Amino acid sequence: MTEPNQPVTVKLLRDVVALGQKYSKTAFPNPTRNGCPNSSTLRAMAYRDRRLRLGDIPVSHVVSCSPCFQEYTRLRRMSVLTHGIQVTAASLVVLAVLFVSVRFVWNYTRGRGEPSISREHRAEPQPRVATQQAPPRIAPLALTVNLASFSPTRGDDAKGDSGNTVHLPQKSLRVNFLLPLGMEPGEYAVRLKDSTGTVVAEKLAVGQMNDGITSVEVDIDLAGASRGSFTLVIRPPGLSWRRFPVVVE
Repeated sequence: MTEPNQPVTVKLLRDVVALGQKYSKTAFPNPTRNGCPNSSTLRAMAYRDRRLRLGDIPVSHVVSCSPCFQEYTRLRRMSVLTHGIQVTAASLVVLAVLFVSVRFVWNYTRGRGEPSISREHRAEPQPRVATQQAPPRIAPLALTVNLASFSPTRGDDAKGDSGNTVHLPQKSLRVNFLLPLGMEPGEYAVRLKDSTGTVVAEKLAVGQMNDGITSVEVDIDLAGASRGSFTLVIRPPGLSWRRFPVVVE
């Protein structure tokens, strides 16, 4: 027994409530369930349905009817369990959203401040692949061709050509043509035509005189030319073309 002025402790209050619950479970049998509310009303009470008005809650009957009290207690436990599961699920969802958000912010910040693994991989210097270098250019073959034998003689037409033939190898050439007698220094046009008359090479060269002989130097690439007969035509400054038979071999 407690004294009238002794304060009520939490433990004592819990003991009283537990005793009242135990008493209500068996102290009021009602096998015929007279005056009992339906199960939906008890469920609404147990689940704290806000649609119930205070006058609709049969509290006095529940605490004085053991079958109703036991059913209400069972439904209340289910309500508390369901609410706990919902709270736990909601907490997990909130934690998952929070984790994803933090992860996104961390990745975004790290992506702006430091290179990611993929970026670091891309930033690594790639091994230098040996490229196939073009073969060194072969210097043209230096060649001197004396065209003095094509000089006109007394009684010959100054524009005519003798029966001599110039022989050139099938290579890239740098030819120094020693021009026939009588040709003066100046700018010369040099062409090489194939047997069909197609120009396969055309150059401009400055004729220079040395020891009384004028010469012009031109580069002619015959490496890809076909073998056979060609015609070399040279035009002195202010004069007509001179023709010289050529054989590429």
